[in-house]
Amino acid sequence: MDTASPYPCANSALSNTRFFDLKPPLSEPVLQALTEGGFDFCTPVQAATIPLLCSFKDVAVDAATGSGKTLAFVVPLVEILRRASTNPKPHQVMGMIISPTRELSSQIYNVAKPFISTLPNFKCVLLVGGGQVKADVKLIQEEGANLLIGTPGRLYDIMERMDSLDLRNFEILILDEADRLLDMGFQKQLTDIISRVPKLRRTGLFSATQTEAVEELARAGLRNPVRVEVRAESKSNKDSALSQQSASSKTPSGLAIEACSLT
Repeated sequence: MDTASPYPCANSALSNTRFFDLKPPLSEPVLQALTEGGFDFCTPVQAATIPLLCSFKDVAVDAATGSGKTLAFVVPLVEILRRASTNPKPHQVMGMIISPTRELSSQIYNVAKPFISTLPNFKCVLLVGGGQVKADVKLIQEEGANLLIGTPGRLYDIMERMDSLDLRNFEILILDEADRLLDMGFQKQLTDIISRVPKLRRTGLFSATQTEAVEELARAGLRNPVRVEVRAESKSNKDSALSQQSASSKTPSGLAIEACSLT
């Protein structure tokens, strides 16, 4: 599981691609937030996935623990939302990140905050179990919600209870650790949530393992996706372009990237 700490790529081998060099180019506020977070070079999954999502491609990403996938979807999500609206209405939900546990959702929320803060008048809400659903409903009613980050059960409950959420301008859906989402029995909630958001959206599906259930979810939720596979390489076979590491890296092995269109 990606820990999604404030430095989620600290244990990942880096590519030779800088965030500054990605095409299409990232916005200045996002680049500044990356710099302030200590991020200069991308990991392989970030170098492959960010340009695809920013170019409005759906992606199905196979990435192991420590590959840096949290930034691989947070950065393009923020870029897509920036392009879509500079002043969203309070209850205009434009994006959603779904993960299997409250701990992971909370970690993703904390990683995303400095990037979401670069969006003007944009409200991000964390929705997980442990508290009363009524409290979450009241918070959204009073303060609004433009990006929802949370677990399938709580997100499903909120969407069932709140007719005021406006999904007509929804832009991007991220399913993190899709294999665990399905293993934990969230198929029904995921299917319901996907059915509520517009089909003309960007979708990113991230999974450590590709099971038949994950493949079915990808076929149901993604449109002509590109698959990105990040696999560990043996030390002797590392590509030098992918072996550059930060001074704090603790992972000696490299990561290799493969991308292909799914039929």
